[in-house]
Amino acid sequence: MREKGFFLPLKPSRYLLIYSVIVHFLATVSVSLMAVEFVFKIFFVLALILSLLVHLYRSGLIGRYSKRPITLMNSNKDFWQIRYADESLSATLSLESSWATRLAVILNFKTDTNQRLSVIVMKDAVDKQQYRQLRVRIRLAFFQR
Repeated sequence: MREKGFFLPLKPSRYLLIYSVIVHFLATVSVSLMAVEFVFKIFFVLALILSLLVHLYRSGLIGRYSKRPITLMNSNKDFWQIRYADESLSATLSLESSWATRLAVILNFKTDTNQRLSVIVMKDAVDKQQYRQLRVRIRLAFFQR
């Protein structure tokens, strides 16, 4: 049986994938146009390719990254938790700040040990109705403070 509260399953985002590939591609084009030795260009391009692969791995688009967030949970109005792909749960998190637009919500959390954690929730990675509920829940959380 599921606890009461708000549960938001997260899927990999196509918007984030497209954005990341375009940014890495433009950076590669910029490096290729630089007036430096060819060896340095190769080094920078390889670094950009590695950066893209790491980003795709961490976002769950390639491979199985065990610490990829798969569910946001807000069973208590004041505290949140994140369930990761390896089925582990984060410590209790308090929502410190957020930034919401039509395409994305960035949630900035703080743990009891003052560690900071940010989660990006893209509109295409969640159900349309739940995305709206998340935005409303965030607005209400800051008005009630």
